[in-house]
Amino acid sequence: MKYLILVALLLILLLSNSCNQEPSEAISNREIRDLLYDVALDFNLGNVYGILDKVHNDYLHKGDIVWHLNEEILDRMARFQLLDIEVLFVEFQGDHDAVVHSRDHYSSAIEDVSYNEPESSGYFSYLHRDNGSWLIYGNQQWFKQEPKERF
Repeated sequence: MKYLILVALLLILLLSNSCNQEPSEAISNREIRDLLYDVALDFNLGNVYGILDKVHNDYLHKGDIVWHLNEEILDRMARFQLLDIEVLFVEFQGDHDAVVHSRDHYSSAIEDVSYNEPESSGYFSYLHRDNGSWLIYGNQQWFKQEPKERF
Protein backbone atom coordinates (compact mmCIF):
# COMPACT_ATOMS: atom_id res chain seq x y z
CA MET A 1 0.00 0.00 0.00
CA LYS A 2 2.85 2.36 0.82
CA TYR A 3 4.35 1.77 -2.62
CA LEU A 4 1.06 2.52 -4.33
CA ILE A 5 0.74 5.85 -2.49
CA LEU A 6 4.37 6.68 -3.27
CA VAL A 7 3.89 5.90 -6.99
CA ALA A 8 0.67 7.94 -7.11
CA LEU A 9 2.35 10.88 -5.38
CA LEU A 10 5.30 10.67 -7.76
CA LEU A 11 2.94 10.57 -10.74
CA ILE A 12 1.03 13.63 -9.48
CA LEU A 13 4.27 15.59 -8.98
CA LEU A 14 5.50 14.64 -12.42
CA LEU A 15 2.26 15.74 -14.09
CA SER A 16 2.03 18.99 -12.15
CA ASN A 17 5.60 19.98 -13.09
CA SER A 18 5.00 19.28 -16.77
CA CYS A 19 2.16 21.82 -16.81
CA ASN A 20 4.54 24.62 -15.88
CA GLN A 21 6.74 24.12 -18.94
CA GLU A 22 6.82 27.05 -21.35
CA PRO A 23 6.37 26.36 -25.05
CA SER A 24 9.65 26.25 -26.95
CA GLU A 25 8.67 29.35 -28.97
CA ALA A 26 8.25 31.40 -25.77
CA ILE A 27 11.64 30.23 -24.51
CA SER A 28 13.26 31.06 -27.85
CA ASN A 29 11.56 34.46 -27.84
CA ARG A 30 13.07 35.24 -24.43
CA GLU A 31 16.51 33.97 -25.51
CA ILE A 32 16.41 36.19 -28.61
CA ARG A 33 15.41 39.24 -26.57
CA ASP A 34 18.28 38.51 -24.17
CA LEU A 35 20.69 38.17 -27.10
CA LEU A 36 19.71 41.57 -28.52
CA TYR A 37 19.88 43.15 -25.06
CA ASP A 38 23.44 41.82 -24.79
CA VAL A 39 24.27 43.20 -28.25
CA ALA A 40 23.05 46.65 -27.18
CA LEU A 41 24.97 46.41 -23.90
CA ASP A 42 28.18 45.45 -25.73
CA PHE A 43 27.64 48.34 -28.14
CA ASN A 44 27.19 50.78 -25.24
CA LEU A 45 30.38 49.47 -23.61
CA GLY A 46 32.32 49.71 -26.87
CA ASN A 47 32.86 45.94 -26.91
CA VAL A 48 32.98 45.03 -30.60
CA TYR A 49 34.35 41.56 -29.83
CA GLY A 50 31.40 40.92 -27.52
CA ILE A 51 29.02 41.65 -30.39
CA LEU A 52 31.01 39.53 -32.86
CA ASP A 53 30.92 36.61 -30.39
CA LYS A 54 27.17 36.56 -31.03
CA VAL A 55 27.59 36.31 -34.81
CA HIS A 56 27.52 32.97 -36.65
CA ASN A 57 30.65 32.01 -38.60
CA ASP A 58 28.56 31.75 -41.79
CA TYR A 59 27.11 35.27 -41.48
CA LEU A 60 25.97 36.60 -44.86
CA HIS A 61 23.66 39.57 -45.22
CA LYS A 62 22.89 41.29 -48.53
CA GLY A 63 26.32 40.30 -49.85
CA ASP A 64 28.15 41.36 -46.68
CA ILE A 65 30.19 38.94 -44.56
CA VAL A 66 31.33 39.23 -40.94
CA TRP A 67 34.14 41.62 -41.91
CA HIS A 68 31.60 44.09 -43.35
CA LEU A 69 29.44 43.75 -40.23
CA ASN A 70 32.49 44.55 -38.09
CA GLU A 71 33.14 47.67 -40.18
CA GLU A 72 29.49 48.75 -39.85
CA ILE A 73 29.58 48.28 -36.08
CA LEU A 74 32.79 50.32 -35.82
CA ASP A 75 31.30 53.09 -38.00
CA ARG A 76 28.18 53.24 -35.84
CA MET A 77 30.24 53.21 -32.63
CA ALA A 78 32.24 56.16 -33.95
CA ARG A 79 29.00 58.04 -34.64
CA PHE A 80 26.87 57.00 -31.64
CA GLN A 81 27.51 56.22 -27.99
CA LEU A 82 24.28 54.41 -27.11
CA LEU A 83 22.11 51.74 -28.69
CA ASP A 84 18.73 50.60 -27.46
CA ILE A 85 17.05 47.73 -29.30
CA GLU A 86 13.30 47.61 -28.81
CA VAL A 87 12.05 44.22 -29.98
CA LEU A 88 8.58 44.56 -31.47
CA PHE A 89 8.04 40.89 -32.33
CA VAL A 90 9.89 37.79 -33.44
CA GLU A 91 8.86 35.88 -36.54
CA PHE A 92 9.95 32.24 -36.36
CA GLN A 93 10.76 30.43 -39.59
CA GLY A 94 10.98 26.81 -38.49
CA ASP A 95 12.84 25.62 -35.43
CA HIS A 96 16.23 27.12 -36.26
CA ASP A 97 15.60 30.49 -37.93
CA ALA A 98 13.96 33.71 -36.81
CA VAL A 99 13.52 37.27 -38.05
CA VAL A 100 13.43 39.97 -35.38
CA HIS A 101 11.33 43.05 -36.05
CA SER A 102 12.70 45.82 -33.90
CA ARG A 103 13.24 49.52 -33.55
CA ASP A 104 16.93 50.31 -33.02
CA HIS A 105 17.54 53.65 -31.30
CA TYR A 106 21.06 55.07 -31.72
CA SER A 107 21.96 58.21 -29.82
CA SER A 108 24.89 60.52 -29.24
CA ALA A 109 25.38 63.99 -27.82
CA ILE A 110 24.44 65.59 -31.13
CA GLU A 111 21.89 63.27 -32.77
CA ASP A 112 19.32 60.55 -32.26
CA VAL A 113 18.41 58.11 -35.01
CA SER A 114 15.92 55.23 -35.04
CA TYR A 115 15.83 52.42 -37.57
CA ASN A 116 12.95 50.05 -38.17
CA GLU A 117 14.50 46.64 -38.65
CA PRO A 118 14.77 44.53 -40.72
CA GLU A 119 13.49 47.09 -43.24
CA SER A 120 16.39 49.57 -42.84
CA SER A 121 19.48 47.37 -42.81
CA GLY A 122 18.62 44.25 -40.82
CA TYR A 123 22.18 43.57 -39.67
CA PHE A 124 21.02 42.06 -36.36
CA SER A 125 17.57 40.91 -37.49
CA TYR A 126 18.18 37.47 -38.97
CA LEU A 127 19.06 34.79 -36.46
CA HIS A 128 19.89 31.09 -36.57
CA ARG A 129 19.88 28.57 -33.74
CA ASP A 130 23.13 26.62 -33.72
CA ASN A 131 24.25 24.20 -30.99
CA GLY A 132 21.46 25.33 -28.69
CA SER A 133 22.02 29.09 -28.87
CA TRP A 134 20.76 31.86 -31.12
CA LEU A 135 23.32 33.69 -33.24
CA ILE A 136 23.16 36.60 -35.68
CA TYR A 137 23.14 34.97 -39.11
CA GLY A 138 22.13 37.49 -41.78
CA ASN A 139 19.58 36.85 -44.49
CA GLN A 140 21.98 34.51 -46.36
CA GLN A 141 21.59 36.38 -49.65
CA TRP A 142 24.41 37.60 -51.85
CA PHE A 143 22.34 40.43 -53.33
CA LYS A 144 21.52 43.74 -51.71
CA GLN A 145 18.11 43.67 -53.35
CA GLU A 146 16.15 41.19 -55.38
CA PRO A 147 17.52 40.89 -58.91
CA LYS A 148 15.21 42.31 -61.57
CA GLU A 149 13.77 39.99 -64.16
CA ARG A 150 14.91 40.42 -67.74
CA PHE A 151 12.49 40.14 -70.59
